[in-house]
Order: sequence, then C-alpha cells, then structure tokens
Amino acid sequence: MGERMGQPVMERREFALFGEGGEIRRIPPEVSHFGLFGLPPKVSLDERALEAKYYALSRRLHPDFFMAAPVGERIRSLEASARLNEAYKTLKSPVRRAVYLVELASGRLAENDARPPAGLLEQILEAQEAAAELRCGCGGEEAGELRGRIGAARECFEALRSGQRKALEDLGAQWDRAVDEGRPVPPEALQKMRSILSQRNYIENILRSLREALEAAP
Repeated sequence: MGERMGQPVMERREFALFGEGGEIRRIPPEVSHFGLFGLPPKVSLDERALEAKYYALSRRLHPDFFMAAPVGERIRSLEASARLNEAYKTLKSPVRRAVYLVELASGRLAENDARPPAGLLEQILEAQEAAAELRCGCGGEEAGELRGRIGAARECFEALRSGQRKALEDLGAQWDRAVDEGRPVPPEALQKMRSILSQRNYIENILRSLREALEAAP
C-alpha cells in the first residue's frame, strides 16, 4: 500500500468490520489503520473520534459476545481485536502515527539505532567518550570538566530534538493540507520527514545515555 513516493493511500471510507448480519468480516492486509477507523491519512487527527470509535468497536468484539459462537467466528473476533488494538496504539501516538504514515507512503524506515546521523558523528563520539570516562569514576576537577562537557552536549542534542519537533509540525501541516486538497504529499516534505524520523531514536538514545552517565557518576 502507498508504495509510490508522495502518494499515501487516501482512504475516505471506513472498513465495514461487521457484515449486514452482524458477523465479523476478516480484515484484509491492505486495509490501513486509518481505514479501519474511517479516518483520513493525516498527521493530525481527531483524537476523540479515534478513541470513541475504538471503544465502540472493542465493545462489539468483546469475548463475552462470542462464547457460544462457532470456532471460526471466535477466531475472527480475536484477530479483529488484535488488529484493532495495534491500530489504536499506533494512531494515538503522534510519533508512531507519523512513522506509520511515512512508511505507508514510501516504505519502511531504516533501523535508525544502527547508524548515527553523519553530520553529528563527531559530536556524538565526543559526548559518548566523555560519558564513558565519567562512568569510570574520574574525580576532582576532571570529573567537573567531564560533567560540563556532557551538559553542553545534552543542551546541543536537546536543542536539536526541539528543532526536529518543530520541523515535523511544519511538515505535518504540509502533509495534511495536501490530503485535504486531494493532491499528493510534496515529495520534499516526505523526504524531510523520513530523515527526521530516522534520526529520532538515535538522538533519544544519546540523550538517555548522557543522562544516565550523569546520574550514575560518583
């Protein structure tokens, strides 16, 4: 689904989970999380509508309603519940939702923990080195210097994270306008979102590592 760059799936109709007789329909793999809830594929969405729809469908899929049902129907209810929970968990998180949309439009993101962003490699290595030295129990003036270096690195990466968040908001607004107007998402916006999201986990992990080094140091 949505493999063409800049052309995410524009689902406007909600997938009918229940047939006319109330039976559960099997959810095809090509139905997106947005289609399951009848929501447009946008970065921003109506969270109340998402929550309301989720609980309404969850109630209808409750196991108590299928205790006496044929085995096939019980299996479909469990499969539908699992798919519904996965979709809700993804869409209720702004970051997961953005990642999901980008992957719908242009394929899976690379494993973003394995390789540091090229432009930040030197800063990352210096920060990691200072954190490693501090963990070794360096004392006196040297420990104070290391704390200062780590603190400066944290400020740098926190500023970068804030900038990424603002950029994602701006790019998300471009995405949503394109969906509302029925046109493809601008390829440059999609590429920038991919780049930011692919770096996000690495930056978060560096910040966590620096914080833990400061907290664990004697």
